[in-house]
Amino acid sequence: MPYVLPGGPPKPKEGALAPPPRPPGADEILGECRASIAAAKAKYDEVIAGTAGTARTVANTLEPFNEVAMNVANAANAAQLYREVHPDAKVRDAATACEKEVTTFSSELLLDRRAYDALKAVDVSKADALTQRFAQVTLRDYKRAGVDLDDKKRARIKVIEDEVTDLGQKFQKNIASDTRFIEVTDPKRLDGLPPDWIAAHKPDAKGAIKITTDYPDYIPFIAYANDDELRKQLYIKFRSRGDAANEGLMKQLLALRLEKAKLVGFKDWAEYQSDDKMLRGAANAAQFIERITTLAQTRAKKDLAELQAAMKAYGGRLQNVQPTAPGTIGDWQKSWLERQVKKEKYAVDANVVRQYFEYNAVLAGLLEITSSIYDLEYRPAWDRRTWHPDVRVYDVHRKGSGDPLGRIFLDMHPREDKYKHAAQFGIKEGVAGKQRPEGALVCNFPNPRTASGPALMEHGDVVTMFHEFGHLMHHILAGQQAWVRQSGVATEQDFVEAPSQMFEEWGWSYETLSRFAKHHQTGEVIPKDLVAKMRRAEKFGLGLQTLQQMFYAALSLEFHRVDPAKLDQIATVKRLQAKYTPFPYVEGTKFHASFGHLVGYSSMYYTYMWSLVIAKDLLTAFEGPGLLATATTHKYRDAILAAGGTKPAADLVRDFLGRPSDFRAFEKYLTTD
Repeated sequence: MPYVLPGGPPKPKEGALAPPPRPPGADEILGECRASIAAAKAKYDEVIAGTAGTARTVANTLEPFNEVAMNVANAANAAQLYREVHPDAKVRDAATACEKEVTTFSSELLLDRRAYDALKAVDVSKADALTQRFAQVTLRDYKRAGVDLDDKKRARIKVIEDEVTDLGQKFQKNIASDTRFIEVTDPKRLDGLPPDWIAAHKPDAKGAIKITTDYPDYIPFIAYANDDELRKQLYIKFRSRGDAANEGLMKQLLALRLEKAKLVGFKDWAEYQSDDKMLRGAANAAQFIERITTLAQTRAKKDLAELQAAMKAYGGRLQNVQPTAPGTIGDWQKSWLERQVKKEKYAVDANVVRQYFEYNAVLAGLLEITSSIYDLEYRPAWDRRTWHPDVRVYDVHRKGSGDPLGRIFLDMHPREDKYKHAAQFGIKEGVAGKQRPEGALVCNFPNPRTASGPALMEHGDVVTMFHEFGHLMHHILAGQQAWVRQSGVATEQDFVEAPSQMFEEWGWSYETLSRFAKHHQTGEVIPKDLVAKMRRAEKFGLGLQTLQQMFYAALSLEFHRVDPAKLDQIATVKRLQAKYTPFPYVEGTKFHASFGHLVGYSSMYYTYMWSLVIAKDLLTAFEGPGLLATATTHKYRDAILAAGGTKPAADLVRDFLGRPSDFRAFEKYLTTD
């Protein structure tokens, strides 16, 4: 495979493009941010000034406004990325300062009646459909921002926006910087963990083995370690990150969101936030949550019974078992028990499965598959600086083409103070004729460069990689639009996850896994019967997983529907956890303090399940031809991904499926084995 070789892409030969220069410093980051803001302001002045003596037109108003939005997005995207990933604290601080400046300008822009009047004065009745949609959505955004309010209220909203940005940054920073750990001095207490994981965790000079709350430590430990006491200790630390300050920050954030919602005419933030989405209205969101909860109940009861039986059958393998209430399973025990069931009942040993998923091979397979189904090439780029030596950079081309569609940055391994989860970050929004799209994949997978042995991945991490790469493909392929508001993943927020959730299927199917999943020692292709067993085992726990997601969705919704002054955050967590899941609250945890989606998704965590319903429906188009049939993948590429925000999401789905989306595929997925 030409895309990825162990240790990274081949270095350029002498005389070819030079390796990437040093990472940008704080002054450069802040300077570039301010340059983008200055460029946006210059174009903004053009919009306000217009052309003396002539009418407002697409050319003299909408097009320069489009460049305003493009430059604002450039500054905001770079600031958010560097704040989350740059190894230098000074750069992260500069990016934080940049983000505040961008937010201030953006707020001023959306509250400036002069700009709104200028845009509204453009006659687009004879323009093409995409231009009309751009004008309509832009004017809607202005009204949602509060541009129709009086001067005093607009000034207050601007203050609110600045404060919300500051609070959100602090909340996320508290999570990223709060890496906790336990120390183990007796190696025997690591019983059950994979040999390569143990080899990567050497004792320090004092004989202590540090196990952190970062994903590459936490996820395997919580699933494999036989020491119940240690798993509970690590679980509590993991579910308590950010607890020193984030409850207070969240209270302030919720109050400000509610105040803004009321200023612009909504009952609460949940109503405001959902007003421009596919699923409109907090009541509809609540009904959706209850519908999914009801659908999941039968399977969840079966799952729980299997876990309880597993505790009786395999609990003897545990060391230092922690007490739980009669008939209950501790939340810290769930992953360990699920692994036992999958191993014993479904003949799926996660430690055997991971032998087929060496990091470099998985990445190579992912690039090869997307190259095949979307008609793309990935060419290593050496003319671009990066923020860390581990970051790989590729230009994305249509096969055989000279000019790239865009550029992707892969920052795939953990390090101190880096973003702790997995996400796709936009760097540049593509605008046809102006700039190509750029995006970054930010994950925390095992690092081949630092691993003492092969960098083996859990299959769940493989699926995560496919999911996040789905976002990246969406960003690049849709980044060819003329209007920035229609470029990239510029669809309704409750549709954004659907393409990525659908692409997870390519990380599950033998048709695709057999192309890259090979035993790291023998080269044997993953056995077809093993993949079949993995698929059967996948359904185990699905009911409980669904209820867990509904707990998170209900939590994010309720936090934004009640008076923040009267909200008892931890009491609400306890009540909703008891309502939606069978796993009792674990004393000492404050999950909501590390629930970063409360900042980014606010009241709309239900989005993930809403999108999954659509994703399962989209997959029905592949049931006959298969996942690698290019007639179907190309149609999907063009109708869903490349279309970006050119139409409402429901119309995009209808274009691809030939009918409106419905619940049938999801119900079948959730209720059948």
